[in-house]
Amino acid sequence: MKAFGYNHHGGPEVFQEYDVATPTPAPNQLLIRTIAIGLNNRERAERAGGYGGGTSAPLIPGRDVVGEVQSVGSQVTEFGEGELVLTHTEEGYAEFVLADLDATVRVPDGITPTRAAGLITPGLTAYKTVKYFADVKPGQTVIIKGAAGGVGSIAVQIATDLGATVIGIASSHNRQFVEFIGASQFVAYDQDDPAVVLADTGDVVINSAMNGAGTEDDIKMVKPNGTIASVAHESPVTDKPLKFVHVHPTNAMTDREALQAVVDLMREGKLTVNIGYTLPFTRDGFVKGHQLLEEKHDGRVIIVNE
Repeated sequence: MKAFGYNHHGGPEVFQEYDVATPTPAPNQLLIRTIAIGLNNRERAERAGGYGGGTSAPLIPGRDVVGEVQSVGSQVTEFGEGELVLTHTEEGYAEFVLADLDATVRVPDGITPTRAAGLITPGLTAYKTVKYFADVKPGQTVIIKGAAGGVGSIAVQIATDLGATVIGIASSHNRQFVEFIGASQFVAYDQDDPAVVLADTGDVVINSAMNGAGTEDDIKMVKPNGTIASVAHESPVTDKPLKFVHVHPTNAMTDREALQAVVDLMREGKLTVNIGYTLPFTRDGFVKGHQLLEEKHDGRVIIVNE
């Protein structure tokens, strides 16, 4: 089968096309024929060598796949051949991928493969952040940094659906989008200082900005005894009473549970994703996709295997 990867770290141009063996599902797995693949910043960082380590030959990245079930393992009863599913997997930049049962859900009628592919990793992260790490409750005031991004925009919609009052922080050109998806207040970081405008305002501050930048501002914006849930790697030192939670991969809530929840919200018309770019399932498509990830871009980058 055709797959795309690399055998050394570097820029987007390191991608090559490979002919590799089609995988065989284990008893509790599905074999999926890829239709749409969502690209993520972590894959960009891994390709560039941001997580260290060497590579195998080849290394096939990719986690977010929507596709059609081709075959199922001997223990699989929930899914059948021909069904459209989305899955959080590994080695996803390929014609066929393996899907684990605990990270796979059906794609409902009315949701296109492209939209579903744009939902997977940001949806997982946003749902676990809002429901598990931040433990958002109805009636709380929730400040979301990076509110126009993949994770942040979904977090806005999930928190709004829970009955929270959401304040979104993003660049001024994203005001209309962030308000459209449910934020009751918008603060443009390129026009105002959110830490001043929103001082001691949030019961919860969710920082989904790149690398969790601006923790000092998060501290200023959260109410005393409030909660900060951040993708930042370092814990702050502060005299202000607060709870600081690192957002990280967790099995305390399964991927399947989180994926089903966000898919249900999308099916009900309560959640949308911003698809910015669709590219072909070719080496050029993956190179271009990773070039876009290297730059400031609006919307999810999706590879479509037609």
